[in-house]
Amino acid sequence: MLKRFRSFLTQYATRNTKLSSVSVRVDDSTGWSSLTGRPHDYDPAKIQELYQDALEAWRKNPIAWRIVAITTDYVVGDQITITSPNRSLNKFIENFWHHPKNNVDLRLESMCDELSRAGDLFVLLFRNPSDGMSYIRFVTKDRIQRIETAENDWETELYYYETQDIGEPKRWPSPDALKALSVESIQSEISKSPAIMLHYSINRPLGALMGESDLTTMIPWLLRYSRMLEDRVRLHWATRAFLWLVTVPANKVKEKQEFYRSPPEAGAIVVKDESEQWQAVTPLLRGSDASADLKAVRQMVDAGSGYPPHWRGEAADANLATATAMQAPTERHLLRRQQYVIYALQDILFHAYQRSAELGVNRPLRTEDYASLFTLQMSDVSRQDNSALALAASNISQSYFTLMTILAQQNSARISPTLAKKALEAMFHFSGQPSNEDEIEKIIAEIQANAPNLPPTQPATPSPTSPASPSTKPGKPTE
Repeated sequence: MLKRFRSFLTQYATRNTKLSSVSVRVDDSTGWSSLTGRPHDYDPAKIQELYQDALEAWRKNPIAWRIVAITTDYVVGDQITITSPNRSLNKFIENFWHHPKNNVDLRLESMCDELSRAGDLFVLLFRNPSDGMSYIRFVTKDRIQRIETAENDWETELYYYETQDIGEPKRWPSPDALKALSVESIQSEISKSPAIMLHYSINRPLGALMGESDLTTMIPWLLRYSRMLEDRVRLHWATRAFLWLVTVPANKVKEKQEFYRSPPEAGAIVVKDESEQWQAVTPLLRGSDASADLKAVRQMVDAGSGYPPHWRGEAADANLATATAMQAPTERHLLRRQQYVIYALQDILFHAYQRSAELGVNRPLRTEDYASLFTLQMSDVSRQDNSALALAASNISQSYFTLMTILAQQNSARISPTLAKKALEAMFHFSGQPSNEDEIEKIIAEIQANAPNLPPTQPATPSPTSPASPSTKPGKPTE
């Protein structure tokens, strides 16, 4: 009994040892978890699928390619120029923008294309330790494996993990990740990752970290439209096919089969007698008119893009007034996209400069207000607004001038500084060149210093048939 009990204990211990040695394996393959951990983000497999679908549609479908191209044409325009009133920052922008390894002017088109096509733009800034200059590079969306955020703030992105062909994913820190580290930790982090990563996204649902492509909602309808067009092409090809039925006497069937083994070419002359009859037979496919269906699918594509049909060359029955009215919502959308692209460029320049300041090459910036740090010059999304703004500025400036002239004639007073300030603010606002309060006050001071008695400059002459008004009595000059 003792031997049996010992044998039982041995078997029990062995069985428990085997069970305890089994490790739990979690299947973290794509499709089981969110890439970012946010509830509104797609899983990695879906993100890969959407990105590849958008890229393939852009490469193969002319409508998808044109939609992305139109966005870039209006957002980038002729040129985007960024300068700064800060002398040190302005010099850095000039060197960074035109550096041979950057050539930002040549990258603007591809950056805007990728942002519209993928919904996300991942930018790497590699810093040269000798002169502090940063070199801009990009990582495509399909290579981002995971985004790590702060525990108490999911909008603060700390690290980005890029899939590598071999080995563990590469971890790129964000500027927010380096801010939370000590000096020693920053040096250690930089030695591991010689660059920082910046992330910009569009069409991002609230609560998600990843954006979505402009083509996402259109891809299913683009596929349907392509299939419908292919079917119609095959149908029209089939309707152009035909057969010759040649009727001959029964005793000549074999002879004519051998003779017409090779059908006559187009334009050939065939001489026959009255016993031989020719008849061309075409397939009766009974294909209905699909123009209404094709138009309905195109309208779904246009609704997803936000661009009116005449922007892609389909004028249809739209006149000039209708086409002009259809452009207003589209231009507002493009203006918002242009503002975001400008913000992304300013953010890239700001962090590139700050990284050079960390090495002592430049002075650190005291503010992060991009509106005060940068001055922008870009093409207008809608150039038709220029004439309307110029006309509005002309009319409102003339109205204010008339008002000030009447008040000065009646009250014999100097120009009202408050009224002049309002007039200049309105004129600059409607001309599309808003100015700050300091500039307007400087203009008013210069006007009063050079021409203090305007308007008017001479006394008003009373009418000989009417009594002189109190403001135009003889001996009292009118200012």
